[in-house]
Formats: sequence, C-alpha cells, structure tokens
Amino acid sequence: MLPGLLVLAVILCSVTLSWYWKQRLRWADRLPRARPVHRWLGNLGDFLGKSPGEVFLVLDQHFRQHDRLFTLRFGSQLAIGISHPELVQTVLTHPDCQAKPDLYKVVRLPNGLLAAKYDVWKAHRKTLNSTFNARILESFVPIFNDCTQRLVGRLDRYAQTGDQCNILEYISACTLEMISRTSLGGKVLERDGAAQFIANLEVALKTIGVRIFNIFLHIDFIYQLTELYRNEMRAINICQQFTRKIIQDKRKEIARLFDGTNNQPEQDSASQHRKPQIFIDQLMKMPLTDPSARHFSDEEISDHIYTMIVAGNETSATQLAHTCLLLAMHPEVQAKAYEEVSGLVFSPDQEITIELMKDLHYVECVLKEAMRLMPVAPIVGRQNLAEIVLDGHRIPKGSVFLFHFYALHRRKDVWGPTADEFDPGRFLGDGGERHPYSHLPFSGGPRGCIGYRYAMMSLKTLLAQILRSYELTTNIRYEDIRYQYQISLNLAFPHAVQLRRRN
Repeated sequence: MLPGLLVLAVILCSVTLSWYWKQRLRWADRLPRARPVHRWLGNLGDFLGKSPGEVFLVLDQHFRQHDRLFTLRFGSQLAIGISHPELVQTVLTHPDCQAKPDLYKVVRLPNGLLAAKYDVWKAHRKTLNSTFNARILESFVPIFNDCTQRLVGRLDRYAQTGDQCNILEYISACTLEMISRTSLGGKVLERDGAAQFIANLEVALKTIGVRIFNIFLHIDFIYQLTELYRNEMRAINICQQFTRKIIQDKRKEIARLFDGTNNQPEQDSASQHRKPQIFIDQLMKMPLTDPSARHFSDEEISDHIYTMIVAGNETSATQLAHTCLLLAMHPEVQAKAYEEVSGLVFSPDQEITIELMKDLHYVECVLKEAMRLMPVAPIVGRQNLAEIVLDGHRIPKGSVFLFHFYALHRRKDVWGPTADEFDPGRFLGDGGERHPYSHLPFSGGPRGCIGYRYAMMSLKTLLAQILRSYELTTNIRYEDIRYQYQISLNLAFPHAVQLRRRN
C-alpha cells in the first residue's frame, strides 16, 4: 500500500510541476527555442558534465544557429539569447534592462559596478565616472610606461636564451602592478602581506570561475558544504585584511591633507596635473571638495577596488597575451605593426605619451581585431526591471538576457566571409557600414565597461614597447587554438612564444 502511495505522490508532484512550469513559461512559446529541448530539463542536458570550455562552445553553437533571439531553458529557469546587433543594442541601451541577473552575485562585490544591483550601480556610477576622466587617465601615463619598461626587462632573458616564454604570466604581473599602483598607490605591492594577497586573489578568482559553470553550485546551501567554498572564504578574508589596512591608512593620510575646513592644501596646478591621481585618493577626496559627491564607505571603496582588479587585471593581461600570440602567428601583420611603432618610438626607454598613442593607428586596429576574435569577456547578462517589447514579443519583467560576443563578433553577415580570420585591416576604415553594436569587447550601453579608455591606453603602451623591443614567433598554429573559460576567455594551453631582441 505504502509503495503505491509513494509512486502516486511522485506522479502527482511531477504532473503539478510540469503544469506549473508550462504555465509560468507559456509566454515564451512564441519565441524560437534552442534545440534539442527536454520536457523537464530543457536545454540543461547540453551542458551537464561538460567543462567550462565545452559549455562556452555549446553556447556559441546555439547563438550561431539563431539570427535574432531564442530561448534557453535550464529546468524551470529561462534565458533569452540575443544574437542580432540591432537587438543587442536595444537591450543593452534600454533604460529598463540595466539590472544584472542573480548569477553575478557569485563575484561577491555587491557595491562594485560589475555586479551591483541596479539601484546601487545608478547611485555610484555618476561619481565614479569623474575618476576616469581624461585628465586623470593622462596622469597614469608615467605609471604605464614604468611598468612596461620593467616587463620588457623581465622578458629579456628569454630573448637571450631563445627559450619559450608563457607571456601571459609576465603580462599578468605587469598589469597587476599597473592596476595596483593606479588604484591603491605607488608601493602597494611592496607592503607586508602583498605576496599573500596576490596568491589568495588568484584562489578567489579561480573558485568564482568554477562556481559560475557548475549549476548546482549556484545554490548557496549546496555550495557552502563544499571545500571550494571554504577555500574561497579563506582567500577572501586574507585579501580583505590586506586592503582594509590600506584603506585605513589612506583615510588617515587624506585627513592630514585637509585642514578641517574642507579646503585642500594649495598645490601648483602643473605639478598636480603630472602627479598620478590615484583611484582610492579620488574616492576619498571628492566628498571633501564637492558636497554633491557620494561619500563612500570603506566597504564600498573595497568593492570598487576589487572590481578594478578583477575586471582590469584579468581581462587586460589575457587580452594582450592573445594579441601577442596572434601577432606571432601572423608575421606579416606583426611586421606592419612594428613598422608603425618604429617610426614613432625611437628607443626602448622613450615614453609612450598620449599624443603618441593617438598616432598608433594600426596598433589600435591590431588590438581591436584581437578583441573581436578572442574577446576576454564574451558572455554577459542583463535583466529587465519592467515588461518590454522586443522584436514584436512581449518580454515579462525579471527575464534574463544572455549575450555571446564571441559569436556576435564572427557573424559573416557583418564581418564578411573572412570573419574567422585575423585581419586588423578591417578596422582601418571608419566602419560606417557595420552596426555599432557588432563589436563589443567592452560590452555596451550605460553598463558598459567604465574603464575602456584606461584599458586601451595601457594596452597600447604595452604592445608598442613589446613590438619595439622584440620580434615574436610561436609554434602554435591559429587553427589549433582551444579555449578554457572561467572569469575570462583563456586558452587551454600556455601563450607560448619565442622572443628575438630587435636592433
């Protein structure tokens, strides 16, 4: 009797759940669906048991199969894939689509612009915009150049020995130094505990990447039972101890600079312009000089600093390593880029100024093309705060939108039959015939990357000096590229290049 009742209960529960899901998602019946779709699992079967790199490629296939939009269902959860540049622009710029899906909470930076809820993002973004203005970015140029010179020096031993170099390892150390010096101050990586901070930051980032691609670890109570969670909490605690002390010391330093009357000590404007306008200093000084500016708490400042490190270091380093590898694979492109650099940069110790950066037209094309083919942040999400109409379909409030920029950047109807080939020349024109939302290495719309100009300035400086100093070669073929995906799109193997010192 009891077994029969249990079977009946299971059947009734299954039927009830099936009916509930069907009613809840009935609105999506009119939209194209990713296939195959299981009655209970939806498209979940496509992703279970696959590595993050394989999940990335499965998503890529689905996005390429649908020209405009389609639905992906994971059990009872639905996401809308947006494929066409017109619809990408519509959603990313829509005032009611500026929220981030709940999955972003795994980053654990509730006040950072990357993962903040809409209300927090809106309150913080206006103040933070002023910390990335042209004057402040120009003040970072000496730091970009100094860090680049140190990188070139570290790479020189590989030019002397002819050994292969995993160039990402060295670029990562360089971009971390750049981000740390521009966000926290000059000697931050020389402080006690800096080595522990760097090591545990890497642990925290890796755990985030693992969790993002394991749907079961999205459930908090399951994740909190795992060793991965304990490792993450340990790493975060060590990192926060390090930055908390920096913030406390900086608060005292800023307080000493002001005389208690909200007046900053007078300084020569020219020398002040040349002095790096450190990010943490700006966050603390603004409310003391501008009553309308937001007063950030220590926790908010910490989240913004970590957002800069996570979004700035990981992505910039990986993107430049991709670019160097692509240039090593395409010597004719590298020769053209070097020709431009050598006509502007006459010695290895010459500073790459703002004016010089503006003249590096082909180098910029190389960077843009590398970002097109191998975008380091290829998947982003949005959520609508109110019902919208998209491509003739009513989309209810709270729906999740997914964008796959890797697939977007390789659409043959936008980029032509050579869409999968490395050709920086495609960016030499004004691009007027291409849709403005067909190339989004820094995302787009109001919640696009606030640091895109910072990134381009630092990348131009690094790439120009690397090309000025070394010729790059590699044994890796373009067709052999394989990906792994965690927080950013990386390779499944090292960025192995050989370096030859130029005369």
